[in-house]
Amino acid sequence: IRKKRRYFGRQASVVHPNRLNRKFKADQYNQLYVTDITYIACQNHFYYLSAIQDLYNNEIVAWKLSKRNDLELVMETLENLTSLRDVKGSLLHS
Repeated sequence: IRKKRRYFGRQASVVHPNRLNRKFKADQYNQLYVTDITYIACQNHFYYLSAIQDLYNNEIVAWKLSKRNDLELVMETLENLTSLRDVKGSLLHS
């Protein structure tokens, strides 16, 4: 577990509480999601895979592949999720 940075420059960082608290099971669909980014080495290049998983049945419900690991990759993955499912009231843990 990485140590949280309490400051970004001179401005205080926002550190949100861990609401999931390592309880990786959901009682119904669209309740709890987890997300992460990994890289895939392919010949002389790296590609980045951003995926969102529903903890009810461990299904990957949204994903995006990119040549860059940046905010745009994450936002496009979230837009993909919101276009496919109703996520109102859901919890996303990263």
